[in-house]
Amino acid sequence: MKLQFLEPVYSICQLSPEASLPAWALREFLAIIRTDHELTIIAPTTVVPENIRAQHGFACFRVVDDLAFDVIGVISAISFELAQAKIPILSVSTYNTDYFLVSKSNQEPARLALTTAGYEFHP
Repeated sequence: MKLQFLEPVYSICQLSPEASLPAWALREFLAIIRTDHELTIIAPTTVVPENIRAQHGFACFRVVDDLAFDVIGVISAISFELAQAKIPILSVSTYNTDYFLVSKSNQEPARLALTTAGYEFHP
């Protein structure tokens, strides 16, 4: 399976559940998730205002191929390899594929663990 790291460094932001979508998140973002407990925005760190509650410094990689809805075990398989390497993740799925965030300090260990497991990283 082909994987690809994305260029920006990302932040995972938390806003109140009733917050409006902020303009900074509409310019460029990776994911916006609203629940009855919070509004989470995953966005490039460069667009996140300093006054926003956030964890910074995440690298993001994605599965390059489009995944059919009936494909089983992609997140599980990648998560397993990273768990074996003691690398925590946050996974986000879109209509087409899956994304994984790891701390920037774990980017190269994640690449090594997944490459060793047979995954290929593409530029």
